[in-house]
Amino acid sequence: MKLQHCLCALAIALLSACSTTSQRISDQEALFNTYTPTERKLIRMGQIAVGFDPDQVRMALGKPSRESTEVSPAGTESVWEYRTFKPGFGLGIGASSGGSIGAGVGVQASPERTQLLKRIVFDRQTGKVSAIQSFD
Repeated sequence: MKLQHCLCALAIALLSACSTTSQRISDQEALFNTYTPTERKLIRMGQIAVGFDPDQVRMALGKPSRESTEVSPAGTESVWEYRTFKPGFGLGIGASSGGSIGAGVGVQASPERTQLLKRIVFDRQTGKVSAIQSFD
């Protein structure tokens, strides 16, 4: 029974850390209303386009998993990555010579246990999306 409670608590914690597109739009409704009808439609669908600014990308996709800067022939660019988490679970049971028995559950999280979904490149001069790579 304790195992079920632990797994349930873990699931609730992971889900509560995620925000939805609707929540992000609601949190920044005034800004959202300044966008063109096409931009608003894409954001509502959780999609982005070349030319979007960082606020539009965050509103559509949420906070990036990783932000970095890269130097390319075009110059220095800001890159955002969106990844999905692939948790690893483990169970363990142990016994002591005194007759006690213990059990445990582990959840593993590491960079090796994620999958790249999207890579967004921002032009350093304009601050707008210049390239989108999807790995769905």
